[in-house]
Amino acid sequence: MDEIFTFRIGIEGLENKIWREIEIPCRRTLADLAYTILASFNSLAYHLYDIKYKDYLFDCWVCPQEDPNFHELYDAVITKLSELKLEKNDTMKMEYDTGSTTTFNIKYLGSRQLKKYKEQDLYPLVVNGEGLGMLDDMSDFELKDIVEDIDKLGYSNHHFTPGYETTRKYDYRKYNIKKDNRELKGKILTIKNGYEVRD
Repeated sequence: MDEIFTFRIGIEGLENKIWREIEIPCRRTLADLAYTILASFNSLAYHLYDIKYKDYLFDCWVCPQEDPNFHELYDAVITKLSELKLEKNDTMKMEYDTGSTTTFNIKYLGSRQLKKYKEQDLYPLVVNGEGLGMLDDMSDFELKDIVEDIDKLGYSNHHFTPGYETTRKYDYRKYNIKKDNRELKGKILTIKNGYEVRD
């Protein structure tokens, strides 16, 4: 029978400030989980990512012709979550953007059975969370400084440019889970196409 997996994801160093609980079908891939994380945490998703689980490194782009260490990498795009044989409280680390790395700590909370196969269409879904998300081209420890500054001042004076458009104010406290879920599937599809559609 089909299962829904639940994961808790937090930005390293900010796990109690910026985090999500995400439900996703076990038939989806590790890459699908990565796209869901990037979408929900407001990434522009234009950098590479990888996920480490136990002694395995799953990469978003495995090309034997270009990577001399390809035999040490596993392809996140073809690895189904069910194939990982996860046990409750197992952890993974996802690193996004090796230049200004944001690390996501991922914890597997468990699974539940689906009664109807069509229920899978409702997922992925963010069932709980706090914190607006990450900022591209900024490491998690730099973001932590901004969050601490907001907490100290009680307001934000930090601005950023999402997608090189108009400048906006970043205040991690202004997270809207309903808006996140409303936009989630469209964002995931855009991100998936960006990583997987090759010329």
